[in-house]
Amino acid sequence: MPSPAPSNPGIPPLHGIWRIVPSPALTEIFAQGGMNFQILDREHGPYDYSTLLPDILACERHGCAPFVRVSGTDKIEVQRCLDLGARGLVFPQLVSLEDFERAAAMMDYAPAGTRGYNPFVRALGYGLPAAPASRPWFVPILETLQAAEQIDAIVRMPRIDLIYIGSYDLSAQLGCAGRMDAPELKALVERIIEACRRAGKPVGLMALTAEAGRILAGGGVQVLVHGVDSHRLKQSAAGMVAALKDVRLPPGSSIAAL
Repeated sequence: MPSPAPSNPGIPPLHGIWRIVPSPALTEIFAQGGMNFQILDREHGPYDYSTLLPDILACERHGCAPFVRVSGTDKIEVQRCLDLGARGLVFPQLVSLEDFERAAAMMDYAPAGTRGYNPFVRALGYGLPAAPASRPWFVPILETLQAAEQIDAIVRMPRIDLIYIGSYDLSAQLGCAGRMDAPELKALVERIIEACRRAGKPVGLMALTAEAGRILAGGGVQVLVHGVDSHRLKQSAAGMVAALKDVRLPPGSSIAAL
């Protein structure tokens, strides 16, 4: 983990969660629970265009920013997710500086970028916008060793709004898959955070415990992602049952096995 660094007193980090279970009800629950954003996952989750919109709407109803992790750098997929009203897009598996630049260009209309313009989509008010649409966030995931080697050039890109560190993918590429305390992984993550700090770029990481979140925030991480919805739900259910594993019914009680 990074060493603690001075932070701006009084400003809390942003809190979010990965989503791989399409459900407007779950979206509302997480939003009402205080999440600032949710990442609707099209890379590892089953989200399609018909399930994205209800969850985007549910986020918006509760003041929670709907982000979408696209499955790659397909221009049409990116365009459709933005047209639905995604507040930001998260891009996985970028390798070269050119990959980052190509993905960034997809976020904006010409002449700044390559995004196709259609004023009749939801993001632009179906042709009658009530207010100018806000610029969607461009959030690349730093999760390849090749990209990590170019971090100083990547963080100089003005279009990047947030860099998310994909520590699980980096651990696999370093040969220590899943070992988040591996010295080589910790050193690499700290180097990436320091490069972001020097460039003034916000950085995000996964925090699975409150203790981890405090350490990360103290070390310069401004955005905390609290795991994945499927894991958190199963973890909660297992915890409730495990807490009563030692409970036994009084003698003479009977119940059919399920």
